[in-house]
Amino acid sequence: MTGADQPWRRRAVIAGSLLAIAGWVIGAPHLASLRPARLTYRDLPGLAPFRTLNTAGALSAGAGLLVGIDNEAPDVAQTALKAAVRADPCTALFGPELDERLPIAFFSDFNCPNCRVLEAILVAYDSANPGTIRIIRHELPLLGAASTIASQAVLAADLQGGYTAMHDRLMRTRLVTDLNLVTSIADSVGLDGQRLVRDMQIPEIATALGTAKAIAAVFGFYGTPSTVIGRTVFMGAISAADVAQIMTAELAALPLNCNKA
Repeated sequence: MTGADQPWRRRAVIAGSLLAIAGWVIGAPHLASLRPARLTYRDLPGLAPFRTLNTAGALSAGAGLLVGIDNEAPDVAQTALKAAVRADPCTALFGPELDERLPIAFFSDFNCPNCRVLEAILVAYDSANPGTIRIIRHELPLLGAASTIASQAVLAADLQGGYTAMHDRLMRTRLVTDLNLVTSIADSVGLDGQRLVRDMQIPEIATALGTAKAIAAVFGFYGTPSTVIGRTVFMGAISAADVAQIMTAELAALPLNCNKA
């Protein structure tokens, strides 16, 4: 094999692998009924109506990243946010308004490979079942400064109506830490880059990230992805078949009974 052949063959193998993964992600929800797993759950004390899946999927953020989250020096703002989550977990997860769709809270980190896997499964399900689910994204940057900057940037983009465009662009750009690059990326997707970088530091962005951290503390999320589908809570990237089975059970249980403390 010549040196010129090696990159071509490597690209062919990678392309074939990506096509196989894409086919599995799209097709697996439709095959779920052919290979049902027996999913078991347990209630979450003090967090009715939520229950947690007894098994976890693949986590990109390992145990220890949130260890001590409740043992830090007292933070009045964070303590208040956690109290608000416990008092009304549904609003913290899904926002103040529920509709006829199944709400899904998805916690991810831009540098989390397993988040990409689970997100693809959720998006594929949404495409195959339009109008059935509503995905609410929470930025939970656990993998360092680049993750935090990407999370701040996408939340700031949302203030200009550009969340999706900025999110998709940042998903293709690893380890962004240079604010000049953030400005350039924002400009390239039609946003005001200088305004976006300024907005990254406003209190509303800090509150959004603090709320995601508070939810993680209350629900025990120590890694990403972490997900809440209706009443069902789980961590890690689980199979498309298991996701489809949870969707079916949660759709049958609608409307979600969100009792405030």
